[in-house]
Amino acid sequence: MKSDSRAAVRVGLIGFGTVGQAFARLLARETPDLQSRRGVALSLAAVANRSIDRKRDRGLGEGVRWTEDLASVATDPGIDLVVELLGGIEPANGLIRAALNTGKSVVTANKMLLARHGTELQALAREKGVGLGIEAAVAGGIPILRALRSSFTGDRVTAVSGILNGTCNFILTEMEKTGRPYDEVLAEAQRLGYAEADPASDVGGDDAAYKLALLARLAFGRDVAFDQITREGITRLLPCDFVYARRLLLTPRQLAVARLLESGHLLLSVRTHLVSETSLLAKVTGPFNAVEVRGESGGPFIFSGRGAGGGPTATAVLADVVEIARGGAPAAPPLGFGVLEPCVPATPEEFVSPFYLRFVVRDRSGIIADLARILADHGANIEAVFQAPYEDKSALPFVMTLEPVSGKALAGALVEIDSLTFHVVPPLALPMTE
Repeated sequence: MKSDSRAAVRVGLIGFGTVGQAFARLLARETPDLQSRRGVALSLAAVANRSIDRKRDRGLGEGVRWTEDLASVATDPGIDLVVELLGGIEPANGLIRAALNTGKSVVTANKMLLARHGTELQALAREKGVGLGIEAAVAGGIPILRALRSSFTGDRVTAVSGILNGTCNFILTEMEKTGRPYDEVLAEAQRLGYAEADPASDVGGDDAAYKLALLARLAFGRDVAFDQITREGITRLLPCDFVYARRLLLTPRQLAVARLLESGHLLLSVRTHLVSETSLLAKVTGPFNAVEVRGESGGPFIFSGRGAGGGPTATAVLADVVEIARGGAPAAPPLGFGVLEPCVPATPEEFVSPFYLRFVVRDRSGIIADLARILADHGANIEAVFQAPYEDKSALPFVMTLEPVSGKALAGALVEIDSLTFHVVPPLALPMTE
């Protein structure tokens, strides 16, 4: 599908929501420059979406076919490359497969679909000799997948981690800055367009886990499944957690982590960590993303930028379209490795970290003694206890920090601690990360 001055690569767009509209407008704006300065000729041939008449954009040109028949764009012989921006599993999965089977390259930003079926789609694209562009599926306009696929092939990646969900990062940094509770900040995020009407996938950790599955496949060549990633959301954090974190010179950040252990197992999790106030991740605020890649030889690299939204995601989609238009199917497989090895996730015993434990209790004597006894029984050592002045003794928050302890030992202790009768809300455990 090499582009030249005689024939433009004809693009069919399926999905005309926020990202689809941003991509179509970006393509229309950049087409003259791409052809004159980069030698890439592109044209938008068709746009498919439900209720398309309400969304029709005359500014994209008279030659665009507008249709509600999604499958007709996937299989149209007059289209060379399909851009899928519907999201979700179906009908996106069937449409992408139909396009690949008819010899068309595909570009998609569909993280959920790629996390669950990406290896199958990669195999189909390779079998048909066409391209499958996936850069926009992780971290918006940050070119992290391309970097892992190409720039790190000379090094052995030992860890990839970072802030992968702008909704969570906005909520946490606003709670930190203003002292407001979670529900109030979530409502603001929804008003500003940083959170969906149903934010469960974002605030519960699923969205970041889809992206982490893709990052881990490219980093380690393992067939990481979504369900192998431990996920904990941000919904249980209270304003007092930010008060205590500040006393510890730490700040909460929702981190997705994939780390290769000496055992050969992969540690895979999405959860809130307390990170040092001086760390680069602590300085990533609002709806921004950041990804850190660590290599055996090259050390740590940080990639940061806007991780969501129509504009940043559209730029990543267009970059894939241009790459495919220039040379057909890229030489490197979309997931970096032609064959992925099985993934063996780390066990709870293998995750060892210092922890922050927050309790909210009905005050009475003996609480610290009860907690200390249970923690000691499970081999967890208390480092310090913090209690800021609070007048309400019926809902008194305080914090314990623990020396490094395994996730299994802590989980066992928390099962017993949860059964104690003085809790107002369940205890919260957060790993503390340098």
